Amino acid sequence: MRLRCLILTISMTLLAVSSGLSQKLPMPTDDLLRTPAEEGLWKLTLRTGVNGSQAYYREWAQGGVDRISVVGNAVFTAIYTEGSYQYGLRTDMRYGQTRLDRGSFRKSDDVIRLRNQFRRRFTDERFSVTININFETQFDKGYDRSFEVLQSRFLAPGTLTETAGLSFDPDSHLELTAGMSLRQTFISDTSLSPRYGLDEGKWFRNEAGFTVVMRYEREIWKNVRYSGYIETFSNLQKSLLNTDFIITNEIVGRINDYLTTNLEFAMQYNDDITRKLQIKQILSVGLNYTFM
Repeated sequence: MRLRCLILTISMTLLAVSSGLSQKLPMPTDDLLRTPAEEGLWKLTLRTGVNGSQAYYREWAQGGVDRISVVGNAVFTAIYTEGSYQYGLRTDMRYGQTRLDRGSFRKSDDVIRLRNQFRRRFTDERFSVTININFETQFDKGYDRSFEVLQSRFLAPGTLTETAGLSFDPDSHLELTAGMSLRQTFISDTSLSPRYGLDEGKWFRNEAGFTVVMRYEREIWKNVRYSGYIETFSNLQKSLLNTDFIITNEIVGRINDYLTTNLEFAMQYNDDITRKLQIKQILSVGLNYTFM
C-alpha cells in the first residue's frame, strides 16, 4: 500500500516540477481542447499508423528466437469552438499481435477508447468547467501468459466514466482537473465477472467517486515529445488507500514526416482486478500518416 502511494506522489511531483524547466516550444498536446478549432468550424484529424518489428535467426552462434510483431492504430479527433464553449471527440483504436518462433500469434496490444470533452472557459481562460464522458474496452480475447486462461474479451470489461469538475491550465504544457465521477463497468461474459470485482453472474456495477487528473506534455529535444498522464479514482464507499490510479509516460521521436519511434511505460492499480501493480512497457518503430 505504501509503495502505491509513494509511486503516485513521486510521479505527480516530477510532472509538476518539470513544468518550470527550460522554455522550449510546446508540441501539440493530447488534451482535446488545448488547441481549439477556428471559431464556428469543425477541426477534423485522422491519423493512422503501423508499428512493427521482426527478427530471424539461422545457425546464429549466440542464439536467438525468431519473432514478428505488428500493431496498427487509428486516431480520429473532432473539435468545435463557439465563443467560450468547446467540444472535442477523440476515438483511439489499437490492435496488435506477436508471434515467437513457430508458436501461435498472440495479442500484444488491444484498445478501443472513446473520449468526449465539453468545456466552458471563464474570463480567466486558465480556469474552466469541464465534463468528460469516456468509454473503453477491447476488440479481442485476451489470455494469461500460459495462453490458457481467458482474461478479457469485447465488452468484458467495458468501462464508461462520466466526470464533471474544474480544470486549471497554468501554461500550455500542464493541465490539472478535479471533479466528481460516476463509473460503470459492463461484463458481457459473466464467467469473467469475479475477475473484475463483480459477483459471479453479475454483469453491471456502478460506482461514485472523486477523480484527479494531471496531464503534462512538452518537446524535450528537437523532434522528441514527452507526454505524461496521471488519473486517479477514489470510490466514495472505500478508503482513500484503495484509490485506483493509472500513470502513463510516452516519448515519441519523429524521424521524418512518416517514421516515428515510440517508448511507452505505464503503471496501473485497481484492487477490483488485482492487488498487484500492473506494468506495461512498449518500444516500437512505426509508419504514420495524417489524412486531415
